Amino acid sequence: MHGGRASFIANSFLPLQAAVSFYGGGIHTLIDRTKKLSGPQLFFWGGKDQHIKTEHIKAVTESLRHAERLFINVEISDADHGFFCDARSSYNPDAASEAWAMTKAFLKNKLG
Repeated sequence: MHGGRASFIANSFLPLQAAVSFYGGGIHTLIDRTKKLSGPQLFFWGGKDQHIKTEHIKAVTESLRHAERLFINVEISDADHGFFCDARSSYNPDAASEAWAMTKAFLKNKLG
């Protein structure tokens, strides 16, 4: 299981105060779990990601809106799948730096 999807699943099973998902492929197949999310979820997607389709992201965000769950949805237009992992060829240091800053701010806001 991939980390972005695992974060989403954990947030739907555990009483989390917040969760962060980086390029969570397959979340669109789990949208029945959106109503069970316990904490707000921060999503990061790469605009150049060929693994996750735009319509899949839209299905996730529409499901979250319908379930009235708190979320933040971020697309980094020049990033590909795996942009945060410095061991991958798709690593994008600028995108990773920006996503890390947003992640820290989100968690500080939600967790104190």
